[in-house]
This record gives sequence, C-alpha cells and structure tokens, in this order.
Amino acid sequence: MYRVLRVVINSFAFVLCLLLAITTFEANPWLALLFLAASFDQLEDVYYYVYGRRLMPRALMPLDLIFEGVMFMVGLAMLMLSVSYYAYFSTWLFRGLLFLSIMILWSSVEDVIEWARAPKVAAPPPPPPLPSPSAPSPAVHIHSALPPEGFAFVRRKSDDRSGGFLFVRRKGD
Repeated sequence: MYRVLRVVINSFAFVLCLLLAITTFEANPWLALLFLAASFDQLEDVYYYVYGRRLMPRALMPLDLIFEGVMFMVGLAMLMLSVSYYAYFSTWLFRGLLFLSIMILWSSVEDVIEWARAPKVAAPPPPPPLPSPSAPSPAVHIHSALPPEGFAFVRRKSDDRSGGFLFVRRKGD
C-alpha cells in the first residue's frame, strides 16, 4: 500500500512539474529546464518504487538533491496558495490542494532521506557444513607414494640446466 501511494504521489508530481515546465518556458527557459529535469527525477522515483532499482547512480546524488529541493519548493508554493485562498474560498479544490501539497513535501523529504541511507548489502551465504569425522567423505582422495600398477618411476638426465626431471613411464616401453 505504501509503495502504491508513493507511485501515485510521484506520478502526480511528474505531471505537475511537466505542466510547470511547459507553462514557464516562454517566460523563463532555464526555469522550465529545471522543472523538466525535476519531472524526470520524479519519473525515476516512480521507476524505483515499481521495480526496486534506481536509474541514477549514487554519483548523481547532488543532482537528485537539487531536483528534490525543486519539488519541495513546488509543494511549499502549493501549500501557501491553498492555505491563503482557503480562507476566502472554502472549496474542495483548496482542501485537495492542501492535502496534495503536504504529500509532495513529504515525498521530497523522504526521497532525500532514502538517498542518504546506506545501500543495502546482501549477507554472505552461510559456510558449508563440516564433514563428519567418523565417516570419510566420498570426495576425499588418498594418495600413495607407490607407483600404480603398470607404471614405474624413471629418472632421466636432460640437456638443459634443470638437471633432470622425474616422470612416470609404462613398464616395457
């Protein structure tokens, strides 16, 4: 339920920032680009809550903090607008705007807290169980110093500086 609420809030914030970017483009293109980037950050947050992984690496956290700050300012402006006009026009529009502005403020603050939290590291797997000392394991090989049947140890001298080497050769060859 919590993830669904976060997806709905961040989707609304995405659409709101996209509309703000479109409406402010003629007056201030740089502010419109900032709203556009903040809207795609909200879309990235929706992706995180749906699929559980981030599209932005941790190295881009300062940009995410700026975009969440933009969303905090948008939520604060919505809160001030809804509180100031609700006194004069007590309609459901301003009540809904008050609720949505608080949710956007909460979402932006929680996204910053989520980024500041340490990344989750998976626990290492448990070690394999130790073999019982009473019964030998079938994987254990016992080696012998005697040559196997049909083989013999032969020492040959070589012409290089190693002085010779030891190898196993068949009897009769």
